[in-house]
Amino acid sequence: MKFSIVFPSRDRIDLLRNLLRSIAVTTYDLNHVEVLIAIDDDDKATYDFVYSLAYSFVKPFKVPRSLNFSQDYYTFLANKSTGRWIITVNDDCVFETMLWDKLAFAVLDKLPGVIYGWSEDGLGDFRAHGHGEYCCFPLQGRAGIEAMGYVFPSRIPTWGADIWCKNIYDQVRSTVQLPITIRHFCHHNHTREQDEVNKRIMNNQIKYDLRPTYDEVNKLLSALRQEVPV
Repeated sequence: MKFSIVFPSRDRIDLLRNLLRSIAVTTYDLNHVEVLIAIDDDDKATYDFVYSLAYSFVKPFKVPRSLNFSQDYYTFLANKSTGRWIITVNDDCVFETMLWDKLAFAVLDKLPGVIYGWSEDGLGDFRAHGHGEYCCFPLQGRAGIEAMGYVFPSRIPTWGADIWCKNIYDQVRSTVQLPITIRHFCHHNHTREQDEVNKRIMNNQIKYDLRPTYDEVNKLLSALRQEVPV
């Protein structure tokens, strides 16, 4: 398995349908791609919808409802996945680039397993100022995730985890731009109205620090050194 696409979904069946359809249509080889979806255990409609689909590459998981997306959805799913690279997305996005997996693999194959992949997300000037060219949907190599022990730190439960991710990989100088677009249709870039899921997240924000810790950076650096032949 080359790519694992992981995300939570709740009460957004139309958006979820569009995302899964886009993956099915644009992927070059679905045998090398898996999609893992975390669905709240009280959201029967979404779970039944996913099971009604004929997509063999989709793997749904029932989980307790949580506000810590980083820990209880993304890291949980990454630990269940088998891909060499993990792509974190939301259910309100669409894979636009035809043969995206083939194009991404051509870039990533010769690079370290500790890697951050930047893809176009359509956020444009709506990105948070002062944080550089981060993207909503980062790709991370499994080696980096295993070194740190998580996809995103639990101390950043929702918004801001994508910025933290770019910050830490910038520090270890292991980032690459991928020639693919995973477009985000969200209220941040005015392409979609805010819904109840967005409001639930917004009303439960906590103060967080986007700076990676010394321990996190050191773990990535150690993993990178182990990949370099002596």
